[in-house]
Amino acid sequence: MEGQKMIKQLTFGVAFDNMFKLLDMWGEIADDILYHSKFFSPVFFDKISAQYTTERSLFNQKEGHRLIISASNLVFTQNIINEYDSEYADFKKRVINYIVPEILSSKKLVVKRLGMVYVSELDQHTIKKFASQYFRPEINGINDFRFSKKEATPSGLIMNGSDDFINKIFSVGNLGDNLQGISYDYQIHFAPKRQDVRDTIDHFITKANDGFKNDILALLEAQND
Repeated sequence: MEGQKMIKQLTFGVAFDNMFKLLDMWGEIADDILYHSKFFSPVFFDKISAQYTTERSLFNQKEGHRLIISASNLVFTQNIINEYDSEYADFKKRVINYIVPEILSSKKLVVKRLGMVYVSELDQHTIKKFASQYFRPEINGINDFRFSKKEATPSGLIMNGSDDFINKIFSVGNLGDNLQGISYDYQIHFAPKRQDVRDTIDHFITKANDGFKNDILALLEAQND
């Protein structure tokens, strides 16, 4: 899709039950990511955070990639540098083949929520056209807004006896760091919490990507027809 050229950033986020000893494992986690994983390297992450903070992080100052871990959250962000399709494929492999099995599962983290965030850069004219999909024509000048949509989980993510649900968060306008556009956050909330998400993660990312295409890209491309 043409609109994929506007995607500047991908983020995978996890909220889990507090595990304070996770921060004590940071040295082991960082060492494995930088020197033993085929999905990352000291080039991909060239900086490491100080040890005395309540968060631990690896990051790349030039390209903007980062991995942040706290006692209750993990956030992996990859900026799109060149070609979206190949970099999206690499991002997906890093999440499915490393972050989920080697951090979430191996550390026995109890997962409450998974999230995928797509950040797209848009000009003011396109933002106004997108806003017109949600506001009456007589309401003018709305260039910054945020809303969410809660939905039942799609087939394949529902477990017997669960009350899992999907929440989509749309942030439109000023996204910070001199960036304006749309942030699309596709989340699944687990009820009850999940002890292991390895059998869910591939399908979840696929559904998040489908949601982004249908909720964002399809609307933007329809406006250009």
